[in-house]
Amino acid sequence: MGAREIARGGLLAAAAVALLYVGGTATYVGVAACVAAGVTSAVPLLRRARLRTAVMLYVTVSVLSALLVPRKVVAVAYVLFCGLYPIIKYLVEGRVPLRLQLGVKLAYFNIVLVVFGVLAIWVFFPQLAITGLFRVVAVWAAADIAFIIYDVALSRLIALLRASLPPD
Repeated sequence: MGAREIARGGLLAAAAVALLYVGGTATYVGVAACVAAGVTSAVPLLRRARLRTAVMLYVTVSVLSALLVPRKVVAVAYVLFCGLYPIIKYLVEGRVPLRLQLGVKLAYFNIVLVVFGVLAIWVFFPQLAITGLFRVVAVWAAADIAFIIYDVALSRLIALLRASLPPD
């Protein structure tokens, strides 16, 4: 790891923590700030596939957000999904056959959805418990559709960043 890579990782970590902090203080921008902070872990993977830098960035931002972000739900969302997903996406798209990629990504998302749902209902917001099988299935299907839209949007954003960022 060179000095330039360490400096770039530090700047990306600072930007991600700042976004998560804003998302933790401003009520209505939490989701958008978490998603934007998650994109920072994709930046080291754009040109030279620096997986080690991306993982170090994710771990650093996860620890700092757990310590600094006022609303811990935003930090948990980053740790469980938004920060880790670009790395998982990179690994899946590089190592899994094309016909299986969406299934693997959906399996990962559904596992995260279960973990986040259990944490949300049992730890953070017990009043959000959904009763009735139809409601649970409807929410689950809507979450899967939202995830597919997020995955396509993230792919397009990554392509745009690849085209617009200066070369290393």
